[in-house]
Amino acid sequence: MERLFLQIATAFSALVLLGLGLCGVALGVQFLHGVGTITVDNYFRLLSGMMAGMGFVLLASIPHVERYRERFGILTFMIMLGGLAELYAVLLHGVPSVGAMFGLFMSLIYAPLLWLLQRHVARRAAPGAH
Repeated sequence: MERLFLQIATAFSALVLLGLGLCGVALGVQFLHGVGTITVDNYFRLLSGMMAGMGFVLLASIPHVERYRERFGILTFMIMLGGLAELYAVLLHGVPSVGAMFGLFMSLIYAPLLWLLQRHVARRAAPGAH
């Protein structure tokens, strides 16, 4: 049951990353109703592509979710680091939107919980763990 819950939680994360990432790639800064220079738009699309890539990696992890301790560790670290950068921006400039609060939640609360759950499921699935 824990493994299934982890698979569902991973799928949710993957779909959020894929959805936001692909929209950002397709629409650029207009995705956030923003304006910016060509350089800002290019950078936004680059980061959006990286976000979509993380979503694809998580999606590929779902069938054998208990096997990917290192993969989950790296991805959740990257997501948490991005969340800390976003939190820094909020401290500097204030909360820009509800979407930003959702991003902070996903980065700084959901991702670490996903990491902990994956560790737990992997430990229980290890040979001789019962």
